[in-house]
Amino acid sequence: MKFGILVLMVVFLAVLVGLFYISFKMLNKVRQEERADNAAKRPERQLHPKLQAELEQRKKQQEQAEQNQEK
Repeated sequence: MKFGILVLMVVFLAVLVGLFYISFKMLNKVRQEERADNAAKRPERQLHPKLQAELEQRKKQQEQAEQNQEK
């Protein structure tokens, strides 16, 4: 009787370790797929409105300077 319980516990532990192994493999696979999907879908970063306005102002100044040099 004790031997049967011991064998049953060993089988139970083996199944439990097997399930952990399979779930770990599946989790790694999903993580890799998500990384690949997220790398393709990276959103473009937006500047703060004040910085965007400053950038546009600098571009206009550069364009004006280039036009003045051409004349």
